[in-house]
Amino acid sequence: MAQTYDAIVVGTGQAGPTLAADLAGAGKRVAIVERHRFGGTCVNVGCIPTKALVASARAAHVARRAADYGVVIDSEVRVDMARVRARKDDIVRRSNEGWNAGSKASTTARCWKAMGVSRRLTRSGWETSCWRRRRSS
Repeated sequence: MAQTYDAIVVGTGQAGPTLAADLAGAGKRVAIVERHRFGGTCVNVGCIPTKALVASARAAHVARRAADYGVVIDSEVRVDMARVRARKDDIVRRSNEGWNAGSKASTTARCWKAMGVSRRLTRSGWETSCWRRRRSS
């Protein structure tokens, strides 16, 4: 069954969600299409994860220079990379969960990996539909 939209926003990077919300707020029927994970490069593998890793590195650097500030640390400062990665992954996960706030799409994460995703912003919130990608012959 064909659906008709006033606008289709491709991608959920920095501008996509804002544009979709503004258009929907103006009474337009809007669909968002995302090929992979909501939030785009910045949220998932770019800006946000990088800043989380840099913050951990900065904390280690300051701790190693604690004596310069009159702070005594009685043992060696070590970095637990598993915990650093877990913290970064948690920050990314929470950023992605913001997309699902108010949504009833409990299986969205599995759907995104195997299928295409269309999210439509309506007056009552986000609606999600999925479809299988066609393989070219």
